[in-house]
Amino acid sequence: MDPRKQRSRDRLYAAALGLAAERPVSSLTVTQIAEAAGVHRSTFYEHAESPEVLVQAALTAELDALRAELMKDRSDAATAVTTVTEGVLRHILRHVDLYRRELADGGGGLHAMLSRHFRGTTAALLERGRVEIRVDADGTAPGEIADAAARFLADGTVGVIDGWLRHPDPRVEDFLRLYLALLPTWWPHRPPG
Repeated sequence: MDPRKQRSRDRLYAAALGLAAERPVSSLTVTQIAEAAGVHRSTFYEHAESPEVLVQAALTAELDALRAELMKDRSDAATAVTTVTEGVLRHILRHVDLYRRELADGGGGLHAMLSRHFRGTTAALLERGRVEIRVDADGTAPGEIADAAARFLADGTVGVIDGWLRHPDPRVEDFLRLYLALLPTWWPHRPPG
């Protein structure tokens, strides 16, 4: 991406996240975000088709950076997965008002965005041989097992995040204590405690 377009994208991301921290994403307009970013509406449409898509893209960019770090991490899979989970939680706390509001009771687009991200991380770990899902289900192909496991982990994780954010003062260590205890033994993680 050329530097000028990247600067515009970065300003749009910052403006969208700033506005979305204050009000529901569904109430944001292209004009509000473009004005807050100091760009023209046409520049907005070079980066996203709607405010919701832009907010999700901004959050996904941050999550993708965490995934990239996970893939570079050469420690054992359990340590790497637990470390990146902590990073995701810190990301969520940086945008706590947005996530609290948009994930509540199913969270529509944001729930789906987080779930896709977690499934993508699981797929990347499997493709690189960093993890192996050792589950036997008679008559079920390994690919089906891997897909089901990725969906199980992703949607379960988003559900635990939603519950965690309902606490007045969510703390990373509280989330990890419960989450790591809930994870199945076939998924690499450091046990709680």
